[in-house]
Amino acid sequence: MDFESATKRQLLQIAINEECSLADKYAACREMQIRQWKETMLEDLVLLYGRGFSPFAVSIELGVDEYTVRNKIKQYGLRRRQGA
Repeated sequence: MDFESATKRQLLQIAINEECSLADKYAACREMQIRQWKETMLEDLVLLYGRGFSPFAVSIELGVDEYTVRNKIKQYGLRRRQGA
């Protein structure tokens, strides 16, 4: 299975499904951990969003979901560059 392209919901189903192997559960949990927001991503968020990237494009670049990106944009009051 390609855990990198799985959705968060799919990863969670694997992690809690009793019939999945322990190796698959571990891989799913590891992938979810990797996808969590880290404050070190803030600099990249500011740069990408400021250059005119959409929240969706930023989420792909950072490897987190779009909802998280939108929340961080709102939390920090970020604005795009005019004319971008």
